Amino acid sequence: MMRWLVAIVAAALGIAAGYVMFINPHQVNIYLAPGRARTWPLGAALLVAFGGGAGVVGALAGLRAGARGWRSWRTTRRQRREARHAALTARAQHLVWSGDYRQARTELLRAEGGVPADAARLVLLAETYLHEDDPVAARKLLDEGIHKVGLEPRLLDLTAEAAERSGDLRAAADALERARTAQPDSPRLARRVRDLYATSGRWSEALAVQGEIVLRVRDPATLARENEILRGLRYQAALAESEPRVAARALVGLAREDPTFVPAWVSAGDVLLREGRRFAARRVWERGARRQPAAVLLERLERLDLSEGNPERTTRRYRRLQRRHPESPALTLMLVRHLLAQEKIEEATETLNLLPAAVATHPLVHVLWGDVHRRHGNHSLAAETYARVFGTDLGILAPFECATCRRPADAWTGYCDECRRWGTYRARAERTAGA
Repeated sequence: MMRWLVAIVAAALGIAAGYVMFINPHQVNIYLAPGRARTWPLGAALLVAFGGGAGVVGALAGLRAGARGWRSWRTTRRQRREARHAALTARAQHLVWSGDYRQARTELLRAEGGVPADAARLVLLAETYLHEDDPVAARKLLDEGIHKVGLEPRLLDLTAEAAERSGDLRAAADALERARTAQPDSPRLARRVRDLYATSGRWSEALAVQGEIVLRVRDPATLARENEILRGLRYQAALAESEPRVAARALVGLAREDPTFVPAWVSAGDVLLREGRRFAARRVWERGARRQPAAVLLERLERLDLSEGNPERTTRRYRRLQRRHPESPALTLMLVRHLLAQEKIEEATETLNLLPAAVATHPLVHVLWGDVHRRHGNHSLAAETYARVFGTDLGILAPFECATCRRPADAWTGYCDECRRWGTYRARAERTAGA
């Protein structure tokens, strides 16, 4: 069918050419160069002109079709290569999830024949080293990759992690700072920089970064958490202040902003006491105790009064605080301890008798009752009271405590939920022997 169609078209073109030649028989001069004329039939000249134009158009169309074919071939080739790399990357990622890090590295390196030139594959390859706890190899790979790919934030983040795990906090901070320069609006990078500054003891820089984080937070719950971190960083920055007066002023200001933040009251008084300002230190601790009667504040005030030979001031203060905070059993226990130290046995007994039933059964109350009985000479009753506190094992075993994170437990357990380690819980006798 196609042959017949071609033959019909060719015949039609021949007939058309003959017809043009037939109706244009007269001669015309055709100049192909200056002064050199050729005499051609007009029909032939027209046919040659039409044929030349059709040839030029055909040549241009052929060139365009060839260019399209070349581009299509290159696109197909690139797509096949990318599909092959994507399949290898997916396989390597599956191997990483499966824990076969060595085989994952083999797949990734085979795809490139060396260090990958793609950020995603570089990240995956570096993670295989980090999962195997080899930060040195990961850092070397990432340094080479950054030279190829550029300052890609994900690579810089992993570089910081590898440097931090190697103990090079300065290099880790430098990598995170560069990553944050590339992505200044990333809250994750900002928190990473903040935490690294805090780990390095660069409290003022951590505080500046935290201020930027707080300004970008809109969620109320998240804002409350970030403000709590901001308060802690302000506290650490004040403690790191070299000028004692500036440190004390900052700590007192922080305590006034949040009266429930006990560390600010305690540390402000400590700074003032080191500077010899005993009266100012007492005032700060007393103001903190009025707001939050924490045992650490009460102990410091008691010790300060004792050093000045005025224990009666401590007794009066405890009485005032009891009226101000009647719901605090710790105040009563601290008062009884103070009274026993001052040999005021009857007052201590009367105070213990006034304890509510919910508090009277606490082990610390039994300890105080045991001391009262001992001072009265009732040694058998004192022994029975102490036995109620420590139980049948006399405190030799319980409470158990994790040797890593100091988390207590009433009963022994083989696994610590806090630090995620095994076999770390020690009995009291073991801790005593270790100490």
